[in-house]
Amino acid sequence: MKQSIRKILSRFVSPAFLLLFLLTGCTNSKVTVWVASPWQRVLRSTPPDTVKTADLKAAANEYEPFRIIIHNDGTHRVSKVTVTVSDLKGSQGVIKADDMQLYRAHYINITQPSAGTDNPIGWYPDALIPFMPKNAGTKEYSQTYLNWLSGSGNNAANKILYVASPFVVEPAENAEVWCDLYVPPGTKPGNYSGTASVVSGKQKLADIPVNLKVWGFQLPDTIAMRSNFGRFSQADGEMMGIQYGSKDYTYMESLYDKELLSNRAIPATPSFVWPAWDKDKGITDNGQSALMKELVEKEHFNALDIPYLYISDPVKSRSYLSDMADWLNKLGFLNMSYVQMENEPNSAEAYENVRREAAVIKSANPKISRLCTVSTLPGNSSWGNLYGSVDIWAPLWNNWDEKTAGERLARGERLWSHTELSNGPAATPKWEIDMDPINFRAPLWISWHYNITGLLYWSSVYWDDYGSLNGVWESPHYQNSFWGDGVLLYPGHVAGTDHFMPSIRIKLYREAEEDYEYMNMAAKMGKKEDVNRIVDSIANSFHNWSHNIAAYEKAREELANLILSKK
Repeated sequence: MKQSIRKILSRFVSPAFLLLFLLTGCTNSKVTVWVASPWQRVLRSTPPDTVKTADLKAAANEYEPFRIIIHNDGTHRVSKVTVTVSDLKGSQGVIKADDMQLYRAHYINITQPSAGTDNPIGWYPDALIPFMPKNAGTKEYSQTYLNWLSGSGNNAANKILYVASPFVVEPAENAEVWCDLYVPPGTKPGNYSGTASVVSGKQKLADIPVNLKVWGFQLPDTIAMRSNFGRFSQADGEMMGIQYGSKDYTYMESLYDKELLSNRAIPATPSFVWPAWDKDKGITDNGQSALMKELVEKEHFNALDIPYLYISDPVKSRSYLSDMADWLNKLGFLNMSYVQMENEPNSAEAYENVRREAAVIKSANPKISRLCTVSTLPGNSSWGNLYGSVDIWAPLWNNWDEKTAGERLARGERLWSHTELSNGPAATPKWEIDMDPINFRAPLWISWHYNITGLLYWSSVYWDDYGSLNGVWESPHYQNSFWGDGVLLYPGHVAGTDHFMPSIRIKLYREAEEDYEYMNMAAKMGKKEDVNRIVDSIANSFHNWSHNIAAYEKAREELANLILSKK
């Protein structure tokens, strides 16, 4: 009977299809696999697009991601789905498959829109679960994680709940695999090609051609945009069952730093690199000088936030800051250091607090930069102004005042910016999960337009509101109005690792920062006017910026051509 079926089928189908049928027992013609740009809004319910090829362009030492979307058109779930990738080969060499990190996107159920958007409710992709956890099969796990996994931690579930692969695609839904292609340093320019294959068990669902053009330049290891994306806090450690100041706490703090830095985002300066200080003995350096050097010279920290201590005791605070400034100056890092004063002052009293803090810091050492998250335009004329008290201005995007910002810049002061909680009118970029991804690209282009050289983001791991590590994954809904605000990294415990899981949003920031590197490289080659022209065609204020994905890609290629041009 089997032989008869084979003969009959062979008259109508190809030998390859026949072999697949005999191996799997069935076929699934109800699956559509397509490719999405990182900048597209693709929900779990989004209908399939028609793009079937990943066509990419990048420099060496740059990431260039794409997304594989598997849509189930049928009435039955598709199970045991996974994705594999081949080497990318070209006439100039090979980019190994190991240089493409695959993640399964985890969806968050947005039950009501974040403030400031009319985008639909639904399941949005955000957390990224790596196909191979970064410390799988090693002895790198912290003891706290092993305790947690064995059931002796302080979380109720203590289970691995989220696995990258294989996965299931439910009927009428999408599943997404984020593909992070890294072009290693030294990769020769040219065209490279390979394949990403999508399978369900033994059945191949699709082969996705991956074509990469490598440009003839390389991004630097150093990071042009200064930033502070917050710190791993005592409260975060407590949710993991980690005691503040313990060996495990320092270990988790270092993993937090590494995840942000791998996405070109600078964390708050970790606690373990600051030396102890006593008002009588001064600084006690127990190896912190070496740690700080490693942080700057090897990890590429480009901004150091000096802890502002003893605020209620100006004399003691002045002595502490003076000693800390001397220590940093000897290391050669005082010029990249700053003290952040009162956050978002918005009253006459708060303005006076800033002026008082500024005077103490300046008297300790006038070379310490004083940062304040305040607009360059005074909030109220009756409060006076903060001119002379602030060296680095970091207003919210919606509080940007072009005229006074330009005036402060002309006086030699610096401009940073910051964002939180969907602030500002509809035209302002916003960084919630349910915002269009292009919101994460525009601010770096706007920053170049205004000569903004730094960015503050209030927290990357504000997990306090969600009760448990799993709660962060289920409903990161800050103040019931801001989906994902303060959560750019997810706890890895419930995904089988104690590393931090990146969000799509931190990957989008990395992509935007790489755009900024292009601008910086071209400007350093004497082509700043051309860079300005290209950038201004995309964005020239926090309320006037392009939402056109293709426009950014075209402008990015123009920036690449500036770098490649020898004139």
